[in-house]
Amino acid sequence: MSSPHWNPQEPRPGSYAPQGGWGPVSPPPAADWGRPGTELSPMAGPPRTVETVGLGRRLAARTIDYVLVVFAACVFFVFMALVTVVLTAGAETTDAQGSLWALLFFFGWGLLLFFYDWLYLVTWGRTIGKMMLGIRVVSADGGRLTQGQALGRAAFFGLPQTLPGVGHLFSLAEALPIHFDPDSRALHDRAAGTVVVRG
Repeated sequence: MSSPHWNPQEPRPGSYAPQGGWGPVSPPPAADWGRPGTELSPMAGPPRTVETVGLGRRLAARTIDYVLVVFAACVFFVFMALVTVVLTAGAETTDAQGSLWALLFFFGWGLLLFFYDWLYLVTWGRTIGKMMLGIRVVSADGGRLTQGQALGRAAFFGLPQTLPGVGHLFSLAEALPIHFDPDSRALHDRAAGTVVVRG
């Protein structure tokens, strides 16, 4: 009596069924890649049919994000300054308070970027800038980002920018491989196991 085996005509659990039915497994359409229920079968191989995004579009999306984050930071600082004035009844701030504000101003940028990226990626798989330019971040296997991937990607990109100047140069350098990588992946994409695609 032969042992039970998988019938190639039947779906494997968790695999993607192409529109033509079961048979040779192919990647999901680009519009669906990274959305729930479109994870790839291990037999599908690397999803090469999905259009990845080059440095130009990604830089434009990042520029939009930077403008939004700077605006949010300015609003926060103005609000907190007003609150401080109200609470202290116009009294002069201490040296310690001044030092704290200076530290936040010069070294808080990386933390702000980290939280911005992490929260948007784990919730929608894209930041506002990426939404506006029609691109998204997905797992390298075509699935949705996990909490760990969103956290790791945001940390690798954002936290180095806590160091003014040096951190920005690092972020620029680690993005350059997008030009040479066959999947247009930066180092933070490779570290987190992600890829940026259209859709």
